[in-house]
Amino acid sequence: MQGVHITNEIGHLKAVLVHRPGAETQNYPDADFSQVFSLRKWSGRFDLDKAIYEHDSMVQLLKKHGVETIEIRDLLEDSLETEPQSLKYFIDDYLRCSGATGREFLETITQLFENAKNTQELVNIVLNGIRFGDTELCSNQSETLRALVHEQFDPASLLVNPLNTLFFTRDPAVVVGDGIILNHMYWPERDREVALYRQIFTHHKIMGETPVCDLNRSSYHIEGGDILVISAKTILVGISDRTEPAAVESLAKELLTSNKFQTTELIAIRVPSDGLRIHLDTFISRIDHDAFLIDREICNAVDAYSIQLKRSGKGLTITPIDRTIPEILSAACCEPIKVIDCGGGNQTAYERERRNNATSILALSPGKLCVYEENVWTNEALEKAGMELFPLSIDELTKGYGGTNCLCLPLWREDL
Repeated sequence: MQGVHITNEIGHLKAVLVHRPGAETQNYPDADFSQVFSLRKWSGRFDLDKAIYEHDSMVQLLKKHGVETIEIRDLLEDSLETEPQSLKYFIDDYLRCSGATGREFLETITQLFENAKNTQELVNIVLNGIRFGDTELCSNQSETLRALVHEQFDPASLLVNPLNTLFFTRDPAVVVGDGIILNHMYWPERDREVALYRQIFTHHKIMGETPVCDLNRSSYHIEGGDILVISAKTILVGISDRTEPAAVESLAKELLTSNKFQTTELIAIRVPSDGLRIHLDTFISRIDHDAFLIDREICNAVDAYSIQLKRSGKGLTITPIDRTIPEILSAACCEPIKVIDCGGGNQTAYERERRNNATSILALSPGKLCVYEENVWTNEALEKAGMELFPLSIDELTKGYGGTNCLCLPLWREDL
């Protein structure tokens, strides 16, 4: 595959970026699971064997349908080996969002990277996090003042947390047209994931030529699940708990004024807030040329805006849209659309399955959908509407915080 290309959400999927969960999901202090799994601290553990089984099943399904699955770790290692001079910039980027502060800590982390025997060991450190015991800070502590006053560093404590959510590859970046947007994550910990993407899409021998819209240094937050590509010209952007209105404006200015992107309109839609479903793609999914799967809650109080460049080419024109969500989507797709309801019209099933992200699906091609198998009523409604389903169980991977589309970043789709 050469480069990236996404002009829609349903065209035949050709390539995706994935990450198979590994040791980074197990590296947390004893009895302190919540320190690195703050979103699912109520569960108390992450079953790695089950998660690997679920992820491998997804990858096998994708490959069966002709999708090239590219491991983010492989691209990172390749980029560091192809351009070894980029290592300094990567380390600086990593340190910037490591959570460690002060000269001594940062110098210690840098030394750990510089002492890595090879690229594979260095990437292990990046992914798995750093404990104090991995560094020189715990060497010869018995001779220090901190030891005499019983305040020495605990070797088991984390200096830098692991990248335990890296398998949610859709959040840190999103492909629009032939370029990629690097996002500013809501949780600072996840900005280190963006550092991996920046390294890959700047220095990889194949991906390094990709036009980049870098919002990661912005003051405002935006995440990939809030960006849906309707066409080469139009994208939907959610205003959500994770994506701020000011970030949407920043994105609009970058895309609409750049000759590297073809976007001419952004449609901003307010996303309801309920704690579990945090992105636009958990409320709206395009499933066919003329069909969308929609959570009715987003239709209750429509708050939407069209954002375009002023005719002068300077500044934005932001216009409220006085239409229903289906009408907005029909206009964006330039044809009437059909709506399939989350839960299939069953109220009890709707309440349960919307919390299980039934609306968050991955289109393999028009009308062929990779879905969460536990959402029985929604899946039945999709089948009745003529969709061909390929169900997966991803309960351990997502724990209600995403659907099948959250676990891979589409890199290339065929045009419609």
